This record gives sequence, structure tokens and C-alpha cells, in this order.
Amino acid sequence: MRMNRRLFLQLTALAGGGLALDLYRSPLGAAQGPATPPDLTPQTFIHIAPDGVVTIMARASESGQGMRNMLPMLIAEELDADWKDVRVQQADLNEKIYGRQFSGGSMNTPVGWEPMRRVGAAGRQLLITAAAQTWGVQAAECATQSGRVLHAASGRSAGYGELASKAAALPAPALSSVKLKDPKDYRIIGHSQAGVDTHSIVTGKPLFRH
Repeated sequence: MRMNRRLFLQLTALAGGGLALDLYRSPLGAAQGPATPPDLTPQTFIHIAPDGVVTIMARASESGQGMRNMLPMLIAEELDADWKDVRVQQADLNEKIYGRQFSGGSMNTPVGWEPMRRVGAAGRQLLITAAAQTWGVQAAECATQSGRVLHAASGRSAGYGELASKAAALPAPALSSVKLKDPKDYRIIGHSQAGVDTHSIVTGKPLFRH
């Protein structure tokens, strides 16, 4: 068969399309991970200092898609932390405690959407439990707002930093049992927030390697 320019372009376009589809499917398969997922705990992802600064571990590395911003935002939302008090730290490679760690294929958002929110909600539940035990009240009587636990009936409140040590020592609740926020109550998700790496990016500091 004689190869001309048109036939060459047609064949390479078909080959390229098949390769593109295969590459697009691969991250999804990788993201699904093993049949038995790891038991994620809030203590693994969330670290709160006495001064109230919240450090959230980013399990996915940054490759230009904003993963170091998006995944911690999901946790911070359900934790009910104030985003200005959040610091992000890159997690080491340890899929036994962080779950599947990958970057690419635009799959981190759908794959991490619920698990990361449940991690944050579990952290919030631990802080409420710690406050309720400290005050001798029912956890159901307590609420949270911007990094504080509130008890409306007595007018008491405590910052997350004050409760962090006690909360960290409590057994983590099952992620399947925690209550997630109603989307209408989101203060971080869906709202403009300062990117954790924005200043570094615009000043040319991050290094991206293959």
C-alpha cells in the first residue's frame, strides 16, 4: 500500500486517539486502589497546634492541577476550620495510611471528594467530643464555627488549639458514621480562597520533576 501524506495523518490520528483514551483510563484504575482501602483517620491528616494553626497533610503531589489546594480544602471545610489558619504540608509516600497517592488524569477531585470530607468531619467530631467531655455536657449540644467549639446553653467556647491534645487521644470514629455538612453551609468549598502555593508559583519557586 502506498503511503501518502493524507493516509499517514489519518492513521497517526487514529493511533494517537487510542493512546490518549488508554492514558485517560489509567489514572482511574490506579485511583481505585486495592479491594480493601486503608482505614483513613483524622489524626493522620490533621495536626492542630496549641495556637490554633491547623496543618493538613496533602496526600497528592502538586503537578499544576491544584491538588495541594483542593484536597486540604475538602478536609478543612468539614473540620470547620478557618482557611486563614490552615497550613498545608506535603505527605510522604505511604499509601497504607493516606490511601492512593497519585497526580494526573484529573481524578483526585472525584476520588477524594467524599473520603477527604469524611476525614475532616471525623476530626470535627473528635474536637466536639473533647469539648463535651471537658465541660460535662452532651456532644449533641455543641456546635463549631471557624475553628472553635461552642456550647450555646452555657455560653462557653474553646478554640481547636485548646482541645487538640485531648481530641488526638480519643479513638477515631468510623468515617462511614460521621455527618457531613449540607452544601448550603459550605464556607470554603465553592468560595474563592487564597491558594496555598500561589505566592511561590508566581515567584517561580516550585520545582516540578518527572
